[in-house]
Amino acid sequence: MPDRTHFDSLDDAMAALGVPLEGQALARALTPAVPSEIWIPAKIPYIAVRPLGERVVKTYVNRTFIDQWLAPTRYERTHIVGGIADGPHAR
Repeated sequence: MPDRTHFDSLDDAMAALGVPLEGQALARALTPAVPSEIWIPAKIPYIAVRPLGERVVKTYVNRTFIDQWLAPTRYERTHIVGGIADGPHAR
């Protein structure tokens, strides 16, 4: 069994993980619009998005929240609660 499954797009990964529709638009908005490596680890239910050529995962997408990289060892979390975004990037 592979340690991670790679995807060609964030949309494909979100469909595979089952990210609710409420969170998909927000995930797209918070994810860098640059060519990226996108994967889901085999044992942990999240999507990792790392821009090509970089060493840091810039966005983690979960079914109920999105973590966006700010600085080394610091991520900002935006929750998706009952279809409503709650956090610093809520719209």
